[in-house]
Amino acid sequence: MRVCLVSHRLGGFDGVSIEAAKWIAGLRSLGHQVTRAAGHFADHEPGDVEVTGMWADRPGGDPPPVAHETIRRLCADHELLVLDNAGSLWSAPDASAAWQRHALDADVPVILRHHDPAWQGTALRAVNGDTVPLHHPAHLHVLINERTAREFAVRWPELDRTGALHVVHNRVDVDGLARGHRERTRARLGVGPDELLVVHPARVEGPNKNVPGAVRLANALDQEWDRPVRYWLTDDTPAPPGPLADALAAAPGPLRGHVAEQADMYAASDLVVLPSTWEGWGLPVAEAAAARRLVVAGPYPVLDELRALGLRVPGPDDVPDIAGLLRDPDSSAALLAANHAAVRSHLDAADLPKILTALIHSAIKR
Repeated sequence: MRVCLVSHRLGGFDGVSIEAAKWIAGLRSLGHQVTRAAGHFADHEPGDVEVTGMWADRPGGDPPPVAHETIRRLCADHELLVLDNAGSLWSAPDASAAWQRHALDADVPVILRHHDPAWQGTALRAVNGDTVPLHHPAHLHVLINERTAREFAVRWPELDRTGALHVVHNRVDVDGLARGHRERTRARLGVGPDELLVVHPARVEGPNKNVPGAVRLANALDQEWDRPVRYWLTDDTPAPPGPLADALAAAPGPLRGHVAEQADMYAASDLVVLPSTWEGWGLPVAEAAAARRLVVAGPYPVLDELRALGLRVPGPDDVPDIAGLLRDPDSSAALLAANHAAVRSHLDAADLPKILTALIHSAIKR
């Protein structure tokens, strides 16, 4: 089957790009031919199609006019469209509407995966009208958490009534995330063997990521610890003047920037922190569990769904307990083993091809 997977940007280290790559790999493992289409690519592979109108030419700006002819051609040339957040994100509603209109005209099956409905988290721009997220009942709508599925059902009861809503949690490479290189990565980062490395996998541009809260936690641990503590933010984008820049300036032993392999990031770290006010899922929580690393997260609401799967995740205010777990590996062994077992049972990417096969069949039948 010829499949076109569409997102606003692809190939980066943001959560949607990471998740899209997993779906692309899963579809290709099933023998499908996958074309990547996006407004912006952070990497490139043969056959990529850039779609004007899905990505702004400058940060905070409006996208240019939509390339309707490109979208029409992609709809005509493929047997399935997967709109991965391309029907959800508020930043390019004209492009989202164009994909829906041309897909309906071409009578091509569509799977929409919704990561970021505009009403959730911190709205960065006012959203007018009822364009995004797309919600046509002819298409299959995949939600990454139960909370969003309930909200879709309330707003558009027909989607619930016609079986158009499916919940598929984001998956992680359980085996791959355990293969990181600790000493080599720490040496490359300039982190000493006795230093406590606290990693915060987050983007500077996202206020919901709560960088000041992560720095406060790192500083609190620094007061409790008898060895140097270092705070590692995986985004090296300069912070604008203000509270965010002030917080980063106060971080203990700060490190900035990402490493090429996620497994290396987790292997190098001693503690993973995600004190977000909002996440659609919170991939680092599941990834840390797969890598057998202690993770501290919250208070974002969807974290309750991960805990309901069996993951034990302390909150960022539990500093004495966190320090106790870090000091005594034996006391944390049961927690790490339970978290690893939970992601193996419920969130293993090895199950993704089977899940995608079922979704494709459902989309074609609509």
